[in-house]
Parts: sequence; C-alpha cells; structure tokens
Amino acid sequence: METRDEELILRLREVLAQAPPGAAELEELARVDPADLAAAARQLEDGQTVLLLKSMPEDVSAEVLAHLDEDVREPVLELLTPREIADVVEEMDSDDAADVLSELEEDKAGEVVDLLGAEDREEMARLLAFPEDSAGGIMQLEVVAVRDHRNVARTEQKIRELYGEVKEDFYYVYVVDRDQRLVGRIPLPRLILAKPETSVRDIMEDTPWAQAEMDQQEVAQLFQKYDILSLPVVDREHHLIGRITVDDIVDVIQEEAEEDYASLAGTGEEEFLEPSVLRRAAIRLPWLVTGLAGGVLSALVLSRFEANLRDVIALAFFVPVITAMGGNVAIQSSAVMVRGLATGEIDARDAISRLAREVGVSVITGVVCAALIFTVAWLWSGDFRLGTVVGASMMCVVLISTSVGALVPLALDRAHIDPALATGPFVTTSNDILGILIYLSLATWLFSTP
Repeated sequence: METRDEELILRLREVLAQAPPGAAELEELARVDPADLAAAARQLEDGQTVLLLKSMPEDVSAEVLAHLDEDVREPVLELLTPREIADVVEEMDSDDAADVLSELEEDKAGEVVDLLGAEDREEMARLLAFPEDSAGGIMQLEVVAVRDHRNVARTEQKIRELYGEVKEDFYYVYVVDRDQRLVGRIPLPRLILAKPETSVRDIMEDTPWAQAEMDQQEVAQLFQKYDILSLPVVDREHHLIGRITVDDIVDVIQEEAEEDYASLAGTGEEEFLEPSVLRRAAIRLPWLVTGLAGGVLSALVLSRFEANLRDVIALAFFVPVITAMGGNVAIQSSAVMVRGLATGEIDARDAISRLAREVGVSVITGVVCAALIFTVAWLWSGDFRLGTVVGASMMCVVLISTSVGALVPLALDRAHIDPALATGPFVTTSNDILGILIYLSLATWLFSTP
C-alpha cells in the first residue's frame, strides 16, 4: 500500500508532466500543506521543482521554497531567474528571505536585491549584516509592538492594522517605550480578556530577550529555559528590532546536533552538503592524519618496551584492553561535559564540582574494572604479578582518561572552540598513548623488581 507521501509524489509527477499543468490540478496542489510539498520535492528532479514553484501562486511558492532543505533549494535557485526569485522573496518572512539570499552567488544575490522594493532592500541589508549563526541572523523583522501608554482597545486596533504584515503567527504583543526600547510583553489571551480601557502597563509582564549578536545556541537555551514560543531581539541600546520564533529554533537545534555529530566523527558539517569526493576527502584527512600520527607515537612507545614484551609475552595480550578502556571512559566523560556545555547546565562556576563528580564516578568504575581484569589476568596466566600490573594499570588509565575527557571540553570552551571537537580522534589517540605508557611503565618496574 502506498503511503500518503508516495501518493503526493506520484500526483506531483503526473501534474508536472502536463505542459502546462492544468489549473484545476494546480488548485488542488495549492491546498496541500507547503511543508508536504517541500518534502515531496526531494524526490523530484530540480527542473520539476522549478516548474512547481513557477506554476503555483507566489505566496504558496514562497512557503514551499522556505521549507525546502538547503541541499535541494540551492540547485533550484540556480535554475530560477533573479526576477522569479525576487517575486517569491517578496512574499516570504524576512528571515526566510535572508536565508535564500545568503545561499545565492554574490552577483545573483545583488541582482535579486536590486529588483526588490526599497523597504525589502533595507530589511535584507539589516538582516544580512548579522552573522548567520547569531540571533540577528535568524530573527525576522515582522513584529507586533505597541507603545506603553496605549490602552487595550487601541492595542487591539493596532494588531488589526499590523496583522497583514506579520506573516507568521504571533503569540505576544511586545511593549516599547517612546524610544522603542523593549519594556515587556503581553500574552494574547491576557490581552483579549482585558477590559478595553485597561492600560497595557497594567497587564504587561517582563520578557526574556536576546541581544542581536548572541550565538544561536545560546538563543536555543533561552527557549528551553523559559518554555516560550517566540523571543524578542534587541540591539545594544535595547531597542526592539525583531523576534525569533520557535520554528527557527527547531532548525537551530537540528543544525547544532548535526555539527556536533560531525565533530564526533572527526568530519565537519560542510561535508554533508559537499558533492565533491576530493573535497570530502580533504575534510576528513586532517583528523585521520592526526589519528595516524597518534598511532605512530603509540608504536614508538611500544618499541621502547620491546625487551619487556619479549620477556613477558602475555603483556602484549592486554594492550588492546587497556587502550580500549581508556578511550571508552574518555568518550563517556567528554560526552557528559559536551552535553552540559551545549545545554548550559555546566559553566565556569561549577566546572570544578562537575570534574570532581566525574573523578568520583571513575574511582568506582575503575576499582570494579581493575578487580575484574586483575582476576582474569591472574587466573589466565597464573602469574600474580601480571594480574597486578594489568589491574593497577586499568585503575590508573580509567582515572587519567576520565580527567582528560572532562578537562579537554572545558579547556576548548574557555578558548571559544566548539567542545564537541574534544570527543574526536584527539582524545582517543592521546589516551591510547597514555594508556600504553602507564601499562608498560608499571610492567617494567614490577617485573624488574627482584
């Protein structure tokens, strides 16, 4: 049985196969949710998606284009003329329009901007001036705001006047003073239930806000902390300049998760969108070479203990166990720290207590693992000294690897480097070297003791 999505894809192909598509069929498609049309477009040829956008009403095309994934939208934009893009951009929310312009080549983006009206050109210039991953870069300029001296009746009238300009739903009316500085907000239900003569000062409440240069990840943390649907954005003088809606924050969370996942794998976010095999290889090579260099260093460390390994062959059997355990506990410790830093649960004030907690956990796990591996090595080899070396090494490696795994994300965060990088090859490779060095150093000391 075909799913609803599959049925929509087939229907789109049928309609777009006509030249030109029939008016009745296009009217039918116009009633489909733009998000569903955008999802179905992933299965279409680029030319078919372009035909769909050209055939639909501009307001519908604007919604579909805004919902397209970036890797689908970019080739589609290449096939549209500047005039066609400008017509659609004028129907978009300002934040979506800015995203589209930022994906165009510089010359084509300039042509599109020149075709926009004076007000739209000014809005795009304001938005594109902010970093893409900042609050200003993801905000929209359409916002409902009233002066603090108004009453409820005049505020409701203002909303009716502005509603056509605010294309997305809004949940709060923001209150500003005579200098357009943000002073509060009024939830819509409270406004509707208030008496017409009531002053907005009497029903407004404090509101969280984001400064325009704030990183988008910090903005996402504000949404999580205050459980809100939209957030006002202010400039450095606290003037209200826009708002961020929860749908944009969902995109931010997904984007940040993809970046962190790419960092965990030792690649980068840009690889997901990179079609070139050579460039993908170039993105991965630095991390792989780092891991290779670490492996060579591990081999050099092993070579320095060649005599011990030759005399006690059983020592070599437990090298993979020691290095694997070191890497595992380091990744666990790093994951806890990276998550805490990403969600705002960990900051400089409680970094020491968090580190102490991780060390405390490592003491318990280290004792258990050391006791187990001591028993296995002793019973297997019949050599008490070998069991002692392996068990003691396991305890030391767990403690040190946990500390390294926790400290590196904190250090990277202090240096304003993405802490997710800490869980890549750097941590695992460094702990391999440390683990081998500790293990064989203890073995040398114990087996050389009469």
